[in-house]
Amino acid sequence: MKKLFILYLLTVTCQAAFAQLSKSDLSLIQTTDFYHKNDFSFYQLPGNSSAIMKSREKGLAARYNPVSLLLKGSMWTYQNIISPELSSPCPYQISCSNFAKQSIEDFGIIKGTAIAADRLMRCNRISLLEVPTIDFDPQTHHIIDPPSRYTWHP
Repeated sequence: MKKLFILYLLTVTCQAAFAQLSKSDLSLIQTTDFYHKNDFSFYQLPGNSSAIMKSREKGLAARYNPVSLLLKGSMWTYQNIISPELSSPCPYQISCSNFAKQSIEDFGIIKGTAIAADRLMRCNRISLLEVPTIDFDPQTHHIIDPPSRYTWHP
């Protein structure tokens, strides 16, 4: 019985070792199409850009502020590295990360972050049920919600 168990254990171990050959993994990677350009077509819509955020002030201290550099770097990392890996298209015409970038550029860091947080809270399947039909673009079927809607005109 002990010899049978050792033989079984040896068989299972060898089978598991050969199941993870690098050659089979490389052939699997080469035959699988992971990237579809159409999955990221929403970045081509108006208002979307993967460019780095611009500083409102032209001074040297404002451009190279560590907090500003951290926020710009994290936004660039999300848009260019994390978001393509998630591959879930944003239902809005201007993607949520571009909306955050535009609202921070237009309204400043505090109000822009609050507006972007509000938008992120509305970017889910439950709240999409309450979007008025006038806010849909009939050609692209995306929701129109530019940051300019958040300005108050008396």
